[in-house]
Amino acid sequence: MHKIGDRVPGVLGNFTILRYIETLGAADLERTIGFHAGRLASGFSIAVLAPGIRLCASDIRLLGSTRWSGGRIGKTDSQEGRDMGHILEERGQDTELLKTKVCTFLNAGGQRAAAKVLPFVKHEKGMLYPDAEALAPGVRSGVPQFDLVTPHDFVVARVYMPS
Repeated sequence: MHKIGDRVPGVLGNFTILRYIETLGAADLERTIGFHAGRLASGFSIAVLAPGIRLCASDIRLLGSTRWSGGRIGKTDSQEGRDMGHILEERGQDTELLKTKVCTFLNAGGQRAAAKVLPFVKHEKGMLYPDAEALAPGVRSGVPQFDLVTPHDFVVARVYMPS
């Protein structure tokens, strides 16, 4: 378990933007991000990119939104789905330029900071990462989602403990 201000070295994986998740409780965060129901009930931390560290385009992958688990659109139990980056390129987007713009935005810090949810309960076989349902069950929403492919240090900004 972390304390506010703890440094978390070598963070990788999916992350979002702090302003979308900083005030959410466990159940709302599970729906917004797409965690297995109940996984965050025993607590979690939210960590942000450590001061002085800046992201660059080669550090991230664009995953679109938490509406699509792992940035794969149309993913089902039997189909892999389509990768968001490939879809953007097919539509004529310069994904390297987009990633550079995203990193400039995230590097501003504050509520724009890259934010990672760190559950106290580790992922176990059988836990699902469902597509997000942030507004209400059956109403698909979500928040921006990126994949950190280069390890960077983060700092704990919030710790949620159940009452």
